Amino acid sequence: MDDFEFLPDELRGRTSYSTDVQGAPPTCASARFRFSGDSALSSSLTSISNPFVNTTAGLCQNLSKMGISDDEERSSFTGSHPPFLDNLHGCSRFVRRLGVSSHRQSLTQSSHGDNSLMLGLLAPEDYYPNHHIGGFTENTSRRNRDYYHLFEEQQQNPRRHISKCMKEALSPDLVSVLGIYGSVYLTAKDQMGCRFLQKLMEERSFLDVMVIFRGLINHVIELGMDQFGNFLIQKLILISNEEQRTKILINLTSTPALLIEISLHNYGTRVVQKLIETVRTKTEINLVKSALKPGLLSLVRDLNGNHIIQSCLKFLSPEDNKFILEGATRFCVTIATHKHGCCVLQHCVKYSVGAERENLIAEIARNSLHLAQDPFGNYVVQYIIEQNLGGVNVMFELKGNYVRLATQKFSSHVVEKCLIHYPESRSQIVRELVSVPNFERLLQDPFANYVIQSALSKTKGYVRASLVDKVRTFGNLKMNPYCKRIFSKSRHLRK
Repeated sequence: MDDFEFLPDELRGRTSYSTDVQGAPPTCASARFRFSGDSALSSSLTSISNPFVNTTAGLCQNLSKMGISDDEERSSFTGSHPPFLDNLHGCSRFVRRLGVSSHRQSLTQSSHGDNSLMLGLLAPEDYYPNHHIGGFTENTSRRNRDYYHLFEEQQQNPRRHISKCMKEALSPDLVSVLGIYGSVYLTAKDQMGCRFLQKLMEERSFLDVMVIFRGLINHVIELGMDQFGNFLIQKLILISNEEQRTKILINLTSTPALLIEISLHNYGTRVVQKLIETVRTKTEINLVKSALKPGLLSLVRDLNGNHIIQSCLKFLSPEDNKFILEGATRFCVTIATHKHGCCVLQHCVKYSVGAERENLIAEIARNSLHLAQDPFGNYVVQYIIEQNLGGVNVMFELKGNYVRLATQKFSSHVVEKCLIHYPESRSQIVRELVSVPNFERLLQDPFANYVIQSALSKTKGYVRASLVDKVRTFGNLKMNPYCKRIFSKSRHLRK
């Protein structure tokens, strides 16, 4: 049961207007709650004199006065203000900003002896002496009373230890905005309404959070993938306690592959990332792991999904990430050669420990010759070289191929990284370069010339001298666009 959930198309049936009152009830023009009278009745509606109806401001203007701004022009209420706006107890700050008459306060205080929580959950017809003003039928009133009794039951539950909190009145501002939109769910789907609910949740009033949570829990899947609602679900996850967060997780993992589908969504991925950041208990973590494991490869190679795996690596323990590291080792080449996967694999190396780390690095090194020539795989090989990992295995795989690698766009970067971070590889690389029959082609190569420059910078002694002698042999190439960069560095050619 959603709190305060009444649909706009039910308003006509619920409205009880006296026959002796001029005009007719406002009509509901759309599901966006754009209220306006029918054209034939609009003139008569505006003539109704009702101290409880405000006709001066639209929804956007009123919410703006509350400090909630919106760059876009939003649809507003037109015609007379809807009668259901007057179902508020007391004279709240929000109502005063909307311009609703403060006469309401005297009515509620004089007509009832109930506490403010009860008044906040009653419909107008429950305490208005003038029945022709009532905007709801008994059905709506009954729903609101149900919430009061629900709160009362929880207040009496000794296990929750919240009796003191339950004595607080429900925020008048929350009741007001629900009166405008109709339910927490519909409020969350609107940009301004979503911002308002986030603002209320930041204040962390127990009853407000509980009402908002109950209004959203059955819609977390839809709202999590909504352009506005996803921000509210993120906020809800952030302030939820362990029990509430578990309920959210159960909803998001209620069917196979559901969490994966949400993770691949442009907006849903933000919700799942926030969820991974906040999970703490073993139950929550196991729910996340079991839901993500079947779609690991799909997530790794997706624009949105790869961020989910990176969040797991960052916020979960190495033990909990074991399923990711095992999958990364098994599908090492497939992941490393993908534009998103190569980033994930680097994070796997970064956050792994123990045997899983050693196995992953060994698998990358074993495939380093192939990966070094790949547009994306070369970044993975460069990363482990920069971290001084798997040096012996990488050099073993690349040995005898340095000339070919130096003349390729992607692999030339790998050879340069070897010269910089693997000192023991320098003599082997220079030996292979100077022994090639057509060394002048390397000097004029658009990629190999950078490798030669790096070799001149990093080598010393006999190794460097042999390279300098070889370069000087082709002094006639000084004016070549690529060779010029080598010969211009005269300091590199001094013995």
